[in-house]
Amino acid sequence: MNYLRFQHLSKWYIINSRPSRKFLHEVNNSRCYLSSGQVTTALRPFYFLVHPDLFGQHPRAQHINDASLKLLNGHLNSLINDQKPKPLSLKFYIKNKTIQGSLNTVALQLNKDSARATVHGILSEFDLPTKYVDSLPEKSNQPDRKIDWHQSFYDATGTLNPEDELYMARRRENLYSWLIKNMGEAERRLAVSEPIRQDIVRLRLWLMEELSLHQLSWQRGLGTTHLRGCLQGLTALTTHHKEIKQVLKGRTIHFGNETGVSLEGIVVLSTSEVRNQWLKVICKLPEQDPMIQRIPDMQKAVSNTLRDIQVTHRKYQPLVLVEDYIQYLKRLVTALGDYKGRNGFPKSWPESLSSLQLVVESAASPLMLSPTGQIIAPSSCPPWLLVNFITENMEEAEKMISNYQRVRDREKESYKKCKEKLGLEFLDKDDSVMPDMMIECLERMLDRAYRLSPLLSGTRLWITHYYSIMLDGEVCIPWNWDQEKL
Repeated sequence: MNYLRFQHLSKWYIINSRPSRKFLHEVNNSRCYLSSGQVTTALRPFYFLVHPDLFGQHPRAQHINDASLKLLNGHLNSLINDQKPKPLSLKFYIKNKTIQGSLNTVALQLNKDSARATVHGILSEFDLPTKYVDSLPEKSNQPDRKIDWHQSFYDATGTLNPEDELYMARRRENLYSWLIKNMGEAERRLAVSEPIRQDIVRLRLWLMEELSLHQLSWQRGLGTTHLRGCLQGLTALTTHHKEIKQVLKGRTIHFGNETGVSLEGIVVLSTSEVRNQWLKVICKLPEQDPMIQRIPDMQKAVSNTLRDIQVTHRKYQPLVLVEDYIQYLKRLVTALGDYKGRNGFPKSWPESLSSLQLVVESAASPLMLSPTGQIIAPSSCPPWLLVNFITENMEEAEKMISNYQRVRDREKESYKKCKEKLGLEFLDKDDSVMPDMMIECLERMLDRAYRLSPLLSGTRLWITHYYSIMLDGEVCIPWNWDQEKL
């Protein structure tokens, strides 16, 4: 890893993760105060643990950690502004301390009602010391102030003072000027990685034919070098274990974050696990098939209990593994059945809830209404709470579902126009970029195509939440890139 690059990138998260100037939240009828500087200081060990620049050999981990950090910063800002943000589920990659080159994932649930509790929970989840947070007074008579960044801190970490000219210049930089400075490097890296992409095409075609697969896919944002390694690993597994050919015939394989079988019967192979783990799952596939066949009936049972509500899966989320999902459904349908027998449902409910969509997730998930109108329910959710939530959000959910369908159609149309007009080789987005965000971004790019197309022609472009040139030459730009006129 380029240490100097890590130093400079570190400043972005430490500076931009600063919550705003005021934090005031009610806890047990008293007021707890934390300054912006205290929050930043407390989380500094966490930022250096999950910093994307630590994952140069793992592009997907870089993408996930970067997007998760931005969402976390927004959540903290809301808490410090005495707002009540919706619960948030995030995922971070961290390096395995015992197995070199291996990564672990940590699921982070942000559902506390204060910044102090949130910061304490983050540190605890990542096994980081909480002594500093614990030592802070419950109350402070001093209002929050501008953070006093000491020069000694800059010398130690290489971070940049938010007041200096370089920092302010970077803040003013727009998309066009950024592309002017960076597209040469992107083209160079793209050319260097071209043989790797050719290898990927060759390996994929060979595996599809050799294993008689229905499909072979991978998660978004998986770097070319890492992807080729996965395909080579599967090729070696196929060569040394001929028996898996019959097991995999007609199936779909997907390289993802976990190893297992999805609800649709897709064989998911973790990009960070060894081939022996893949082999174990593949050999057990015949045992998984009966479980997959049970899922529609179990979904129907939940649907029948809640007046024909659609039981589906969350959009823009990784594949869900079948063994976990069956347990989620079992737990919820049992609780709902008991509740329905004792209490029934509100008289205000219509005869059918078939226009609504319910997503059943793990016990740690939040109860929430997703941006696409889906009702997200943890399997541990008390039935009375779920019933009340549906009652309160029924109309809003229907509007959001209807709006989502229209937005998706507009997104597809804008995607096609933008790719053609700008001459892009490849165009995609991170899962965290919602359709309305994508439309806003693409339409601005189309409006400025006369200036952007010479720079972006032939580019492999990702719409994300940040600017970056990936190791394989793919270009990442934020969906809300500078809106000043180019």
